[in-house]
Amino acid sequence: MKMPAGTRPPKSTLLRRALDWVPLHDFTAAHIGFSGRFNRAVKRLEAEGGRALPAAQAHFHFSDALLLSIDPKAVTMRLLDHVVDHGRIRWIGTHFLDGSDWRSILAPVDKSYSHAEIVELCKNRENFRNGPRYKRYAERIAKGETVRRNRIALDTTDKLDGYFEYYLALISDIEKNGIVPHSDLGLRGQTGHRHRWTRTFWQDFAERDIGIAIDADGRLVRHTNGKHRMAVALALGLPRIPVEIRLVHARWLQRQSEKLGLPPKDALLATLEDARANGWPAR
Repeated sequence: MKMPAGTRPPKSTLLRRALDWVPLHDFTAAHIGFSGRFNRAVKRLEAEGGRALPAAQAHFHFSDALLLSIDPKAVTMRLLDHVVDHGRIRWIGTHFLDGSDWRSILAPVDKSYSHAEIVELCKNRENFRNGPRYKRYAERIAKGETVRRNRIALDTTDKLDGYFEYYLALISDIEKNGIVPHSDLGLRGQTGHRHRWTRTFWQDFAERDIGIAIDADGRLVRHTNGKHRMAVALALGLPRIPVEIRLVHARWLQRQSEKLGLPPKDALLATLEDARANGWPAR
Protein backbone atom coordinates (compact mmCIF):
# COMPACT_ATOMS: atom_id res chain seq x y z
CA MET A 1 0.00 0.00 0.00
CA LYS A 2 1.21 3.51 -0.85
CA MET A 3 2.05 5.77 2.11
CA PRO A 4 -0.43 8.59 2.81
CA ALA A 5 0.72 12.02 1.61
CA GLY A 6 2.94 13.81 4.13
CA THR A 7 3.93 10.63 5.99
CA ARG A 8 7.62 10.40 6.84
CA PRO A 9 9.41 7.03 7.15
CA PRO A 10 10.85 6.28 10.60
CA LYS A 11 14.53 6.96 11.15
CA SER A 12 16.74 3.95 11.85
CA THR A 13 18.68 3.98 15.10
CA LEU A 14 22.47 3.84 15.05
CA LEU A 15 22.34 0.32 16.52
CA ARG A 16 19.86 -0.85 13.88
CA ARG A 17 22.03 0.51 11.10
CA ALA A 18 25.11 -1.18 12.53
CA LEU A 19 23.30 -4.51 12.82
CA ASP A 20 22.08 -4.20 9.25
CA TRP A 21 25.70 -4.18 8.15
CA VAL A 22 26.75 -7.17 10.25
CA PRO A 23 24.26 -9.69 8.77
CA LEU A 24 25.94 -12.88 10.03
CA HIS A 25 22.67 -14.82 9.99
CA ASP A 26 21.97 -13.80 6.38
CA PHE A 27 25.51 -14.69 5.32
CA THR A 28 25.12 -18.17 6.78
CA ALA A 29 21.61 -18.64 5.38
CA ALA A 30 22.84 -17.65 1.91
CA HIS A 31 25.05 -20.73 1.84
CA ILE A 32 22.98 -23.35 3.70
CA GLY A 33 19.69 -24.54 2.24
CA PHE A 34 19.23 -21.37 0.20
CA SER A 35 18.13 -22.96 -3.10
CA GLY A 36 15.33 -24.96 -1.54
CA ARG A 37 14.00 -21.99 0.43
CA PHE A 38 14.20 -19.78 -2.65
CA ASN A 39 12.28 -22.19 -4.89
CA ARG A 40 9.59 -22.87 -2.28
CA ALA A 41 9.16 -19.15 -1.61
CA VAL A 42 8.60 -18.34 -5.30
CA LYS A 43 5.82 -20.92 -5.60
CA ARG A 44 4.19 -19.78 -2.34
CA LEU A 45 4.31 -16.08 -3.20
CA GLU A 46 3.03 -16.70 -6.72
CA ALA A 47 -0.06 -18.34 -5.19
CA GLU A 48 -0.53 -16.29 -2.01
CA GLY A 49 1.25 -12.95 -2.45
CA GLY A 50 3.42 -11.35 0.23
CA ARG A 51 7.20 -11.11 0.44
CA ALA A 52 10.06 -13.46 1.28
CA LEU A 53 13.82 -13.97 1.40
CA PRO A 54 15.84 -11.13 2.94
CA ALA A 55 17.64 -9.08 0.30
CA ALA A 56 20.97 -9.59 2.07
CA GLN A 57 20.71 -13.38 1.65
CA ALA A 58 20.15 -13.01 -2.10
CA HIS A 59 23.05 -10.56 -2.34
CA PHE A 60 25.42 -12.95 -0.57
CA HIS A 61 24.24 -15.99 -2.52
CA PHE A 62 24.02 -14.61 -6.07
CA SER A 63 26.72 -11.92 -5.83
CA ASP A 64 27.81 -10.71 -9.30
CA ALA A 65 25.25 -12.93 -11.05
CA LEU A 66 22.69 -10.16 -10.35
CA LEU A 67 24.66 -7.56 -12.34
CA LEU A 68 23.54 -6.48 -15.82
CA SER A 69 24.26 -3.82 -18.42
CA ILE A 70 21.04 -2.33 -19.79
CA ASP A 71 19.70 0.49 -21.94
CA PRO A 72 18.42 3.04 -19.37
CA LYS A 73 15.53 3.97 -21.67
CA ALA A 74 14.07 0.53 -20.89
CA VAL A 75 13.35 1.77 -17.34
CA THR A 76 10.37 4.12 -17.31
CA MET A 77 8.85 3.30 -13.90
CA ARG A 78 10.13 3.29 -10.34
CA LEU A 79 9.04 1.66 -7.09
CA LEU A 80 8.38 4.02 -4.20
CA ASP A 81 10.96 3.65 -1.43
CA HIS A 82 8.51 3.07 1.43
CA VAL A 83 5.16 1.29 1.65
CA VAL A 84 2.53 0.64 4.30
CA ASP A 85 2.68 -3.06 5.14
CA HIS A 86 0.11 -4.36 7.68
CA GLY A 87 -0.27 -0.87 9.11
CA ARG A 88 3.46 -0.19 9.45
CA ILE A 89 5.79 1.78 7.20
CA ARG A 90 8.37 -0.49 5.60
CA TRP A 91 11.33 0.23 3.33
CA ILE A 92 10.71 -1.59 0.07
CA GLY A 93 14.27 -2.94 -0.11
CA THR A 94 14.06 -5.45 2.75
CA HIS A 95 13.29 -8.55 0.64
CA PHE A 96 14.35 -10.04 -2.69
CA LEU A 97 11.11 -11.84 -3.65
CA ASP A 98 7.62 -10.35 -3.73
CA GLY A 99 4.20 -11.50 -4.84
CA SER A 100 2.19 -8.36 -4.11
CA ASP A 101 0.24 -6.06 -6.40
CA TRP A 102 2.67 -3.23 -7.20
CA ARG A 103 0.25 -0.96 -9.04
CA SER A 104 -0.19 1.49 -6.14
CA ILE A 105 3.56 1.87 -5.54
CA LEU A 106 4.72 2.29 -9.14
CA ALA A 107 5.35 5.80 -10.45
CA PRO A 108 6.99 7.25 -13.57
CA VAL A 109 10.74 7.75 -13.23
CA ASP A 110 10.56 11.22 -14.81
CA LYS A 111 8.08 12.47 -12.18
CA SER A 112 10.45 12.10 -9.21
CA TYR A 113 12.04 15.12 -7.51
CA SER A 114 15.51 13.65 -8.01
CA HIS A 115 14.95 13.22 -11.73
CA ALA A 116 13.64 16.77 -12.12
CA GLU A 117 16.65 18.22 -10.29
CA ILE A 118 19.12 16.33 -12.47
CA VAL A 119 17.36 17.29 -15.71
CA GLU A 120 17.41 20.92 -14.61
CA LEU A 121 21.12 20.70 -13.81
CA CYS A 122 21.94 19.06 -17.15
CA LYS A 123 20.14 21.90 -18.88
CA ASN A 124 21.61 24.82 -16.93
CA ARG A 125 25.00 23.45 -15.78
CA GLU A 126 27.07 26.27 -14.18
CA ASN A 127 24.04 28.56 -14.51
CA PHE A 128 22.06 26.26 -12.20
CA ARG A 129 20.87 29.22 -10.11
CA ASN A 130 18.65 30.20 -13.04
CA GLY A 131 16.68 26.95 -12.84
CA PRO A 132 13.09 27.09 -11.53
CA ARG A 133 13.63 24.34 -8.96
CA TYR A 134 16.74 26.05 -7.55
CA LYS A 135 14.86 29.35 -7.38
CA ARG A 136 11.95 27.71 -5.58
CA TYR A 137 14.27 26.20 -2.97
CA ALA A 138 16.14 29.50 -2.56
CA GLU A 139 12.88 31.38 -1.98
CA ARG A 140 11.87 28.96 0.76
CA ILE A 141 15.27 29.30 2.46
CA ALA A 142 15.02 33.10 2.27
CA LYS A 143 11.73 32.83 4.18
CA GLY A 144 13.46 30.92 6.96
CA GLU A 145 12.30 27.46 5.87
CA THR A 146 14.48 24.38 5.70
CA VAL A 147 14.55 22.39 2.47
CA ARG A 148 15.20 18.68 3.00
CA ARG A 149 16.84 16.87 0.11
CA ASN A 150 18.68 13.57 0.19
CA ARG A 151 18.17 13.41 3.99
CA ILE A 152 20.14 16.65 4.37
CA ALA A 153 18.76 19.90 5.78
CA LEU A 154 19.43 22.85 3.45
CA ASP A 155 18.89 26.04 5.44
CA THR A 156 21.38 28.44 3.80
CA THR A 157 22.07 29.48 0.23
CA ASP A 158 25.63 28.16 0.55
CA LYS A 159 24.31 24.71 1.44
CA LEU A 160 21.84 24.86 -1.43
CA ASP A 161 24.63 25.78 -3.84
CA GLY A 162 26.78 22.95 -2.49
CA TYR A 163 23.96 20.46 -2.96
CA PHE A 164 23.54 21.40 -6.63
CA GLU A 165 27.31 21.59 -7.22
CA TYR A 166 27.75 18.07 -5.86
CA TYR A 167 25.40 16.67 -8.49
CA LEU A 168 26.88 18.94 -11.13
CA ALA A 169 30.21 17.18 -10.44
CA LEU A 170 28.48 13.81 -10.78
CA ILE A 171 26.97 14.81 -14.13
CA SER A 172 30.33 16.03 -15.41
CA ASP A 173 32.11 12.81 -14.48
CA ILE A 174 29.40 10.56 -15.93
CA GLU A 175 29.43 12.60 -19.14
CA LYS A 176 33.17 11.95 -19.40
CA ASN A 177 33.44 8.39 -18.10
CA GLY A 178 29.95 6.92 -18.21
CA ILE A 179 28.49 5.28 -15.11
CA VAL A 180 31.26 3.24 -13.56
CA PRO A 181 30.29 -0.06 -11.88
CA HIS A 182 30.40 0.33 -8.12
CA SER A 183 32.81 -2.59 -7.81
CA ASP A 184 35.32 -0.76 -10.02
CA LEU A 185 35.25 2.72 -8.55
CA GLY A 186 32.20 3.65 -6.51
CA LEU A 187 30.22 6.86 -6.35
CA ARG A 188 32.82 8.68 -4.25
CA GLY A 189 35.27 8.28 -7.11
CA GLN A 190 32.76 9.76 -9.53
CA THR A 191 32.17 12.94 -7.53
CA GLY A 192 35.47 13.51 -5.77
CA HIS A 193 35.51 14.92 -2.24
CA ARG A 194 33.76 18.25 -2.86
CA HIS A 195 30.61 18.91 -0.86
CA ARG A 196 30.69 15.50 0.83
CA TRP A 197 28.26 16.79 3.47
CA THR A 198 25.49 16.62 0.86
CA ARG A 199 25.34 12.86 1.50
CA THR A 200 25.29 11.15 4.89
CA PHE A 201 27.94 8.67 5.96
CA TRP A 202 25.36 5.88 5.78
CA GLN A 203 24.42 6.75 2.22
CA ASP A 204 28.06 6.49 1.12
CA PHE A 205 28.51 3.31 3.15
CA ALA A 206 25.43 1.64 1.63
CA GLU A 207 25.98 2.83 -1.96
CA ARG A 208 25.78 0.13 -4.62
CA ASP A 209 25.04 -0.13 -8.32
CA ILE A 210 21.74 1.24 -9.60
CA GLY A 211 18.99 -0.96 -8.20
CA ILE A 212 16.47 -2.64 -10.50
CA ALA A 213 13.36 -4.74 -9.84
CA ILE A 214 11.67 -7.14 -12.26
CA ASP A 215 7.90 -6.67 -12.12
CA ALA A 216 5.14 -9.24 -12.65
CA ASP A 217 5.22 -8.63 -16.42
CA GLY A 218 9.00 -8.94 -16.72
CA ARG A 219 9.65 -5.21 -17.05
CA LEU A 220 12.66 -3.53 -15.44
CA VAL A 221 11.74 -1.00 -12.74
CA ARG A 222 14.09 1.35 -10.84
CA HIS A 223 14.41 0.26 -7.22
CA THR A 224 16.30 1.75 -4.22
CA ASN A 225 19.87 2.91 -5.00
CA GLY A 226 20.87 5.02 -7.97
CA LYS A 227 18.02 7.44 -8.62
CA HIS A 228 20.40 10.32 -9.43
CA ARG A 229 22.68 8.19 -11.62
CA MET A 230 19.67 6.83 -13.49
CA ALA A 231 18.41 10.38 -14.02
CA VAL A 232 21.82 11.45 -15.36
CA ALA A 233 21.91 8.47 -17.72
CA LEU A 234 18.48 9.34 -19.12
CA ALA A 235 19.18 13.08 -19.33
CA LEU A 236 22.48 12.53 -21.15
CA GLY A 237 21.12 9.76 -23.38
CA LEU A 238 23.67 7.13 -22.31
CA PRO A 239 23.29 3.91 -24.33
CA ARG A 240 24.22 1.44 -21.54
CA ILE A 241 24.49 1.50 -17.75
CA PRO A 242 25.45 -1.10 -15.11
CA VAL A 243 22.62 -2.16 -12.77
CA GLU A 244 21.94 -4.77 -10.10
CA ILE A 245 18.75 -6.84 -9.77
CA ARG A 246 17.47 -6.27 -6.21
CA LEU A 247 13.85 -7.43 -6.28
CA VAL A 248 12.00 -10.03 -8.35
CA HIS A 249 8.26 -10.53 -8.65
CA ALA A 250 7.31 -14.14 -7.99
CA ARG A 251 4.60 -14.29 -10.67
CA TRP A 252 7.09 -13.43 -13.41
CA LEU A 253 9.73 -15.81 -12.07
CA GLN A 254 7.27 -18.71 -11.75
CA ARG A 255 6.23 -18.23 -15.39
CA GLN A 256 9.88 -18.07 -16.42
CA SER A 257 10.55 -21.24 -14.45
CA GLU A 258 7.77 -23.10 -16.25
CA LYS A 259 8.82 -21.76 -19.65
CA LEU A 260 12.44 -22.85 -19.22
CA GLY A 261 11.65 -26.10 -17.41
CA LEU A 262 13.97 -25.15 -14.54
CA PRO A 263 13.53 -24.55 -10.79
CA PRO A 264 12.91 -20.84 -10.07
CA LYS A 265 16.44 -20.10 -8.86
CA ASP A 266 18.04 -21.75 -11.89
CA ALA A 267 15.53 -20.02 -14.17
CA LEU A 268 16.52 -16.64 -12.75
CA LEU A 269 20.23 -17.32 -13.26
CA ALA A 270 19.66 -18.62 -16.80
CA THR A 271 17.54 -15.60 -17.68
CA LEU A 272 20.10 -13.12 -16.38
CA GLU A 273 22.91 -14.92 -18.19
CA ASP A 274 20.92 -14.74 -21.43
CA ALA A 275 20.19 -11.05 -20.80
CA ARG A 276 23.90 -10.33 -20.40
CA ALA A 277 24.50 -11.89 -23.83
CA ASN A 278 21.40 -10.77 -25.70
CA GLY A 279 19.89 -7.88 -23.73
CA TRP A 280 16.56 -7.37 -22.03
CA PRO A 281 13.67 -8.23 -22.35
CA ALA A 282 14.50 -11.77 -21.39
CA ARG A 283 13.63 -14.57 -23.79
